[in-house]
Amino acid sequence: MVVKNSYGGGKMKKFFLAITLGFFLSLSPIPGLSQSNDVLAWWKLDNVEKGKVIDSASGVEDIISGNFRLVSGVTGQALKFDGFTTVIRRKAELAPPLTGDFSLQAWVALAEYPWNWCPIIAQEKEGKEGYYLAIGPRGEVGLKMAVNDQWVECVTEAKIPLRTWQLLTAVFEEKTGIKVFIGGSLAGELKISGQLKPASDVDLIIGMNREKKTPSDPVRPFATLPAWFSLDAILDEIKIYNCSMNGQEIIASYNSHQPKKAPAIPERKMPSGPAGPGRFGAYYTKLSYYEEWDALWRSGPFSDVVVQFDGSPIRVVFWRGTRYSPVWVMENGLWMADQSAESFTDKEGCFEHMLDARTLHSHVRVIENTPARVVVHWRYIPVSVYQHYSQPEEITGWPDAVDEYYTFYPDVLGVRKVVMWTSGQPLGPQEAIVLCHPGQLPEDVVNLDALTLINLKGEAKTHSWAEKLPDLQSGPANAVIQVINLKSEWKPFEIYEPGCRITVFGIELRSGVSRFPWWNHWPVAQIPSDGRYAQAPDKASHFSLSWARPPIHKGPGVIYWANWLYGAGKKTPAELAQLAKSWISPPPIMVKGEGVSGGEYDRGQRAYELTFAAGGISQPVSIEVKASPESPAANLCLVLKNSGERGFEVLLDGQKLQRGKDYQTGVIKTLEGADVVLWVNKTSEKPFRIAINPL
Repeated sequence: MVVKNSYGGGKMKKFFLAITLGFFLSLSPIPGLSQSNDVLAWWKLDNVEKGKVIDSASGVEDIISGNFRLVSGVTGQALKFDGFTTVIRRKAELAPPLTGDFSLQAWVALAEYPWNWCPIIAQEKEGKEGYYLAIGPRGEVGLKMAVNDQWVECVTEAKIPLRTWQLLTAVFEEKTGIKVFIGGSLAGELKISGQLKPASDVDLIIGMNREKKTPSDPVRPFATLPAWFSLDAILDEIKIYNCSMNGQEIIASYNSHQPKKAPAIPERKMPSGPAGPGRFGAYYTKLSYYEEWDALWRSGPFSDVVVQFDGSPIRVVFWRGTRYSPVWVMENGLWMADQSAESFTDKEGCFEHMLDARTLHSHVRVIENTPARVVVHWRYIPVSVYQHYSQPEEITGWPDAVDEYYTFYPDVLGVRKVVMWTSGQPLGPQEAIVLCHPGQLPEDVVNLDALTLINLKGEAKTHSWAEKLPDLQSGPANAVIQVINLKSEWKPFEIYEPGCRITVFGIELRSGVSRFPWWNHWPVAQIPSDGRYAQAPDKASHFSLSWARPPIHKGPGVIYWANWLYGAGKKTPAELAQLAKSWISPPPIMVKGEGVSGGEYDRGQRAYELTFAAGGISQPVSIEVKASPESPAANLCLVLKNSGERGFEVLLDGQKLQRGKDYQTGVIKTLEGADVVLWVNKTSEKPFRIAINPL
């Protein structure tokens, strides 16, 4: 049997309590609790020696394990628990025996709320014996304990704020029950009489549950598994008293240790490298998030990739924290992401990149890195929360595997080509996902008029989430472009092939929480869950707007593929429609020259391919680009295969172009020779001619 109660403590009650206590404080001295026989245990947490902390009351040395650090505390030093691994343990036979009335007290500063109830201090057993002073997944505080043969819970309605010092006190009296105080105010009360039924045969623990615990609020309980986690907090001055403290004594304790400094918990922001503009290119680096998270990773200095663009604040980030799913970062630090290729079963839930929290099956590498273009390869194996593979082939054992190629150009555009290897059904590769830094709600990041859809005619309609979920099929007809209206000057957009069907992400919504479906099992999180509803803006989180369902093409063998454009800018619907037409209906080109053939357009590269005979570029080449309003050119990329490394000049309609300003080149060395990528900065709805003359 579980008995619960909480104390709302409205403003009038709190005010009356403060006045009453103040009156008594003014009339009489505060009875102290400094007598040594009142304090059974006292962890000052001022230092750690040889992996142990000292209980100043008893002299017992307790083992601390996991990652931790000493920081400034309420008095002297304090211990920062990392949220993942930190725990202090005392052997059961050395734990202070609690008989009769008792009080538990600690100073706490939270960096984020725990994934589920997590103890400050506890000696309990399976919810049947002992006591458990803990913090809940929304910042509530509770003392849970066995009174006689009942497991009872006294939980506050009030939630403690983040990154502030809080004195938490729980008091048990055999005759009257449990009281929980936040600061000097009563925040929860449960009236009950009886005796503590101790759990004397289990260890006392501080900062972590004694067993794995399932994260709270799962979307699918069968796809959220028990996990280890500790408090992500600074703890200081933890005490156990063998008496019940009264309100005056708690206020006295609160006033006598007022912290002089804010807790050493800086605000957290997901990393994206230096703010732009930068130099166009891809850069290996190791991005730092915050100290405790960084300490988990077993990876070197070239773990992540950041792509920058000349003259633009936009960056594209391939980071371990997103399992390498790339993110477009706006000028003010807002993050726009997407889904990986994904499958689903009713037995295990999602199979996707999000569930590879340690990137054991996901990696990123740079294929090309020249002034003309950058190509980044993201390779991953979708897995379930059970770390099982998606659709493994029965005989060979090969599971679904995905190669994604991101081809970026200097005009802040990229092509995403998703190549799926599967013996089963093709995977779904697209979902418009926006990320929130800790401290951000979805409504802080995106306008309620969140999505603008555009077709190839330039017709546009902006859809709003203000009143209800929008019907994205209501217009415009045949939309192939979606612009995500983040609260930024630059707006991310995506352009799809005709045949896509853009619909709203209309599931897993919670009334009164957000207008958008909002979760925090990804990014960054290390818990095994394919969906955990965000309870507060304390962690990195994400929300979804739409599915676009781009056309999936059948390739040879077990290959399927899809591709679409990504970008960010300040373009009008007409400008975006022109860009879309240049990719969907590119202008045909006519190539003239000895020893050169081809000219086909590859949407997966956003480029025309020309192939040269042995000897490469040896004679002038003329390329007529038959641009028109229906097939415009919006910057031009030519891949000159087997062209060699011989230099050349570029002319546009007879005028010599300036390298670096009007065009860029990049040499790609292969086993057979060398290719050259030529990018020409030219937008036109009229025909023009490019000449390539070898030097």
